[in-house]
Amino acid sequence: MKRSDIITVVLIAVIGTIAAYFAVDSMMGNPEDKVVSFKYVANEIGELVEPDDEVFNGSAINPTVEVYVGSCVDANQDATLSLAEKVACGLYTPDDIDEIQTDENEDEENSTDLDEDE
Repeated sequence: MKRSDIITVVLIAVIGTIAAYFAVDSMMGNPEDKVVSFKYVANEIGELVEPDDEVFNGSAINPTVEVYVGSCVDANQDATLSLAEKVACGLYTPDDIDEIQTDENEDEENSTDLDEDE
């Protein structure tokens, strides 16, 4: 390359850079001119209620999405596996179901005994 070619390339690059700077500056505008206004919303907390167990799984990584790995199928699409569905996919045996149901019945009896004492 000749000396005049190098000067021409450098001059075009400088002019292009300056033109790009002013073009972007005109599109973006001056940051000090930007005004943001918002309304302050008072933080009023009403009565808090426990989340519904049908929707919220407290033991999950993402407690709003139930994920089943393997052959488990949520047949009724309610985002939880019923005891019958858990037996079908192999998580429980029928003997386990009997134990779970007896434990639940004992818990209900104990809770009613406490209510009567009060």
